Amino acid sequence: MTTVPPRTGAGASAPRRSSSGAGASDSGRLVSVSRFTDPLVASPADPARHPSQAAAYWLQRDIIRGVFRPRERLKVEHLAQFYGVGQSPVREAILMLSTSGLLVHEHLKGYRVAPTSMADYVDLLDIYRRLYRLALGMAFERGDDAWEEQVVVQLHRSQRVRKVLPDGDPERREMWQIAYISLHGALLEGCRSPILIDQFASVGARLERYVNLYADLESDRHRDHHAEHRAIVDALMDRDAERLHQLLDIFFMTTTPVHDSIGAALAALERAEAP
Repeated sequence: MTTVPPRTGAGASAPRRSSSGAGASDSGRLVSVSRFTDPLVASPADPARHPSQAAAYWLQRDIIRGVFRPRERLKVEHLAQFYGVGQSPVREAILMLSTSGLLVHEHLKGYRVAPTSMADYVDLLDIYRRLYRLALGMAFERGDDAWEEQVVVQLHRSQRVRKVLPDGDPERREMWQIAYISLHGALLEGCRSPILIDQFASVGARLERYVNLYADLESDRHRDHHAEHRAIVDALMDRDAERLHQLLDIFFMTTTPVHDSIGAALAALERAEAP
């Protein structure tokens, strides 16, 4: 579970690299989300007033996006310089993320970015799909008019955001990912279970990291996500349970090539690391 401020607006690691950072070791990093200026992908917390929350948001997104790699040590002084905040806010940010599954603690050594593995990925993918179906089913039963209105509003916002793959502009890629996350979050909000929503968000963030780190998204290039989202929302608004289940089956099935590519990349890594 994470205490990073939730985003209520619109959103494979992009290949663009940062030319600035916290030292020579950062010259080859992916561009940090803290460098983005569009309000859609800026920290929900004002860095001047709430530096800890802003740093937690930046660090969470940068780990998910692959700016910080699996098993990389997270040094407080380094992160403070990297994000332009004090060391105390960085320590607080790390604590906020300490139970997110994105970090691991080593006794007397501090924190590292969580490692990745085939077993972890398979588990996350299975639980993500189960939680999604559970939450959407509950939303189908419990959602009211106010929820329906919010879903429609979020759908329209997401339709205005162009899909960008990892070979595109990093900030626009992040805008697409946040729009995607926000729409699905609005859909599931109707389940009216803060515990379920929190668990789904946590699992979703960890699964997104695997997509950013290892996925071949070429199969997604010509996929019409906007049309798929419109169809799901229409079925939900019409309370057409049979159609909704069919659309979900198709939605998950069309991601098979992406998830197969992640599995292949992880298998190759594990073979390379085997003694």
